[in-house]
Amino acid sequence: MYSTLIFLGAGLMFVLLVVNIYIRLKVLKHYKRLIKAEVEFPTKYILDKKKLQDEIIPYYPDSEEDILKFSRHIQISLKIASYLLMLITLLAAVIYYYK
Repeated sequence: MYSTLIFLGAGLMFVLLVVNIYIRLKVLKHYKRLIKAEVEFPTKYILDKKKLQDEIIPYYPDSEEDILKFSRHIQISLKIASYLLMLITLLAAVIYYYK
């Protein structure tokens, strides 16, 4: 049982790493397009889609798709990382008390 929990923890860490790399590649693709189009906006808009659409997109209507995808990928990355880190922490606590 102990070795299974350790293996599961290592697997979760590997999944966290792979998902992080995948999302970063997606984000970088859109980030490069935004830089090329000279689109700039504060980071507080990334997590608030309504503010992003109301205050940023009207200034850069040609880059609307890239702005929204960039924001969405970052939000997805944060959610997945948060859930995986909670699972890893929970698993570490179980392993600690199981031992």
